[in-house]
Amino acid sequence: MDRPTERAERQQPVERFKPTTGAFVGWSGLTLAAGTIVYVLLNEHNRFGLQLGLAALFAGLAVWVTQLRPRVTAYPDTLLMQGSIRDTHVPYVLIDEVAMAQTLNVWVGRKRYVCVGIGKSIGFEMRQRVRSQSGNTLFGSRAYQFTGKAEVGGTERKSSYQVYVLDRITDLVAASKARGLEDAQPRVRQQYAVPEIAGLLVSGVAFALSLLL
Repeated sequence: MDRPTERAERQQPVERFKPTTGAFVGWSGLTLAAGTIVYVLLNEHNRFGLQLGLAALFAGLAVWVTQLRPRVTAYPDTLLMQGSIRDTHVPYVLIDEVAMAQTLNVWVGRKRYVCVGIGKSIGFEMRQRVRSQSGNTLFGSRAYQFTGKAEVGGTERKSSYQVYVLDRITDLVAASKARGLEDAQPRVRQQYAVPEIAGLLVSGVAFALSLLL
């Protein structure tokens, strides 16, 4: 008999959260890799073309797993956190804390689970840290306070989606805990992204072998 969490993961997701990092680099990298492969297929039918095509294939897969694959999906009773090569299924009833920094962080006891696909930019974090530490006369001037408030408003609007994700997950956790345990022994499950790992290994080994030809 299927566990409730496993049945939930086969249901329609409650919400798919869009990634907030890596999109530009990811799609640009995939476009470049695909263009290189097409060029090789049309023009370079030799050993160099083989090496270039395999390198582009490996690079494209690497871009996919590091920049585009990491994302978060909310299911009825479980939060799916996709990583580069490993996925984590976290039942809401086990989640003790959710926090948003440069990555989305979920704590179950002392164990932290991270998704790099959603988070605040490094620039936003640095600006917030500078503001929290500024306290001298210059930074306390009325002119600076005016411009600072305007900048804070802009950065808060830019990070509003991250705030929404945090609040949404927090609400799902609270609602699930209010319903109580549906699974007698809920547990965090992790599984590896076999297709991506296989693709990286095959293309990487093939490229290495092509250098020996």
